[in-house]
Amino acid sequence: MKNNISAKLSTKSLTFKPNKPPVSFEVSVNNDSDRFANFQLEIEAAGEKGDSDYRWYRLEPEIAAAQPHGSTTHFQVFIFDTPIPGFVGTINLIIKVFSPQLGEERRLSLRLQIERDQKPNLLSIELPVRDYQVYPGNTVDIKIKLRNMGQQPANITLNFAGIDPSWLVGSQQRRLSINAGSYKELAFPCQPPSVAQAPSDIYPFKIEATSHNSFPASGEGNLEVLPVGFIKFNTPQNRKTLPKGKTWLRLPDWKSKTVNYELLFKNASNLSQEISLQVQGRDSRKCIFKKQPETINLELAKTAKIDLGVTTKPPWLGIGKTLLLEARPELYDQRLGSTDPATQTLELKVLPIIPLWLQLLLALLALLLALLWPKEIPHHLSAVNSVQIYGSGELAVSGSDDCTLRLWKIDNRKLEPKTIALESAKKYEEICNKRHRTKGLFAKDKSGVNVVRLVPPNEKIVAVGLDNGTIKFINSLAPKNRPKFQDLDAVDDKVFDLTFTSTSDSIHLFAGYGSGKLRIWSREKANGSWQKKPKVLDLRSRLEKKLGLSSFEIYALDVSRDGKYLIVAGRFRLFFKLPVDKLLSNNSLEDFTDFSLQKLTNKNIGGASGQKTRITGLDFAASGNSRYKNILATSDTEGYIAIWNLDECKLLDNSEQKYYQDVDCKYLEKWEVKPFTPINSLKFSEDRKYLVSGGDNGRVLVWYLKSNFELDRSKSDFPKGKTIKPISKEQINSIDLKSHEDTGKGFVISGSQDHQVRLHKID
Repeated sequence: MKNNISAKLSTKSLTFKPNKPPVSFEVSVNNDSDRFANFQLEIEAAGEKGDSDYRWYRLEPEIAAAQPHGSTTHFQVFIFDTPIPGFVGTINLIIKVFSPQLGEERRLSLRLQIERDQKPNLLSIELPVRDYQVYPGNTVDIKIKLRNMGQQPANITLNFAGIDPSWLVGSQQRRLSINAGSYKELAFPCQPPSVAQAPSDIYPFKIEATSHNSFPASGEGNLEVLPVGFIKFNTPQNRKTLPKGKTWLRLPDWKSKTVNYELLFKNASNLSQEISLQVQGRDSRKCIFKKQPETINLELAKTAKIDLGVTTKPPWLGIGKTLLLEARPELYDQRLGSTDPATQTLELKVLPIIPLWLQLLLALLALLLALLWPKEIPHHLSAVNSVQIYGSGELAVSGSDDCTLRLWKIDNRKLEPKTIALESAKKYEEICNKRHRTKGLFAKDKSGVNVVRLVPPNEKIVAVGLDNGTIKFINSLAPKNRPKFQDLDAVDDKVFDLTFTSTSDSIHLFAGYGSGKLRIWSREKANGSWQKKPKVLDLRSRLEKKLGLSSFEIYALDVSRDGKYLIVAGRFRLFFKLPVDKLLSNNSLEDFTDFSLQKLTNKNIGGASGQKTRITGLDFAASGNSRYKNILATSDTEGYIAIWNLDECKLLDNSEQKYYQDVDCKYLEKWEVKPFTPINSLKFSEDRKYLVSGGDNGRVLVWYLKSNFELDRSKSDFPKGKTIKPISKEQINSIDLKSHEDTGKGFVISGSQDHQVRLHKID
């Protein structure tokens, strides 16, 4: 068979000394084929390890151009390093000549004599893994690969530095020998001690190799001690009584209003923690809390405490009540999750100021005067959370924590229970474990009522939002007919507010929940059936993803008079502005981002912004001229009232439309009610000339406005506000206003914490 490739070497042997100039030889290749072809060379050394990153020779040219039949190609080979690091002696080199076009290969051999040099050995340390993780008490092997790339054997000393030597299993220093051109793999076992002695952190380390006949070499890495353990949370005594002393034989005590709980925290983890405390629960709004200190720094294996002072107003009469509070610590470093347990339930039994024995004595005296006592007017037996006036102004409805709705007749300066056509013949009825007078009893349930709203436009139907997440519709003409609906995902998710699309229809219902979710129910016509499954917009998750706020609750809703905007407000003193048309046209609100967020801060309005603060009241003014179309009033727990022009909102420069847009809406006026008073509800008059508010001081206040919605401070008894009587002893939770646009006169209905519904007349 004919060979198409012939080749020869310029020499059969070479001598190479490391760290000296390269040596070279020539390879001549003839094209004995009948076509054009190019040729390539590869050189292999016997015993070579085949490391693709190690180069010890070069070619000129690396690839020759295609040549015709009978031509000769000359390759120059330069050897500038030893094929096998550290090798001394003779190595056989195989020179392979091949052509991709011809598909043939020729092999030639050359003997390479490598002489010894006198330079120090070259050591290298490789760490296959540079970053290690380990829990306290566990062992991890920190592995290294040590190479001797010199031509002489080396006696090597390894030193491990950077980590406490007591963490190493064995010595931090190793001694070993490695032959020339060889390597060894070894490991330093490392075992961090107990949780209290091994704080979670990243610990840099360094391994250094030294030898008398080589340069030193080193490798660096990191050992991360992972967090483990827990923060033990307990309280020695979680049940307290106010006032202190014997229950039966004590004297009246109106001075004791505060008790103290000792909350203990023990750090059984390897993380130093900064701990703060939040107090929540249904009864938290009835108390004032003082924490000493506000935060604690808890080092490893240490114990610290927070003294929690709880102040509340004991009732004058009754058998007392038990307040349930939930103390929830918050960890600055949340890699361990929460404390163990996550919360502690605190019980506070609040006894009446007048002891029970004295009450019984007074009750006996009262029996003697029973015939002379005025006829009792029925009222609620728990806090009144919501009131609303029917459009005609002759009736009002109220909802309470006592699981009832009551209907009231408004006649001049009197407020009396409205006789219901289907009213029970019984004088009293047992509801939620309490005896209620049936006169004026409109409806009852098994859960507390948070909000009542009349269904537009005829207002014969009352929409009711309950504590257990249920929404009911009750017909004024037939109270026993109670259609209801509830999202199955909203069981026990409190309904805090309800509003409809506008005052002219009831096609769409917006509901705000304690979970921070907005649910939207719809129907095709006013008398049609509601859809079974609502659309849901989870605003809490939006705030958590963008701002890290994980406890947003919706407390107030309102739709602008032109039906253009829906305002959703709640915790952290912020409100969302949502376009109603786009909100309703989207089939799914999971990715809905076409809305904006306005924050009330100490920079624009005043007051603090935090988890305890919230917007409590919203109301849109009646439509006016083109300049003031969408005017919104807000009230909050910081005691501020603000009036906003929602048509003049600008997008902030740092806003990213990912979960929502941050905006800065123009406020037309703002003021702080002094002395400090959280404002729970507010309403505009129909002529937009004044604003009425109710708050924790038990007063209904009137604030007179100018035509541009600035506060007329000369008429409003600024900064206290003009008080209209009667005055409640406890906080007002809800108000509604009926005013006459032509005269400006009107009246206010208020529902307060002392179970009362009151009528306040405005002249």
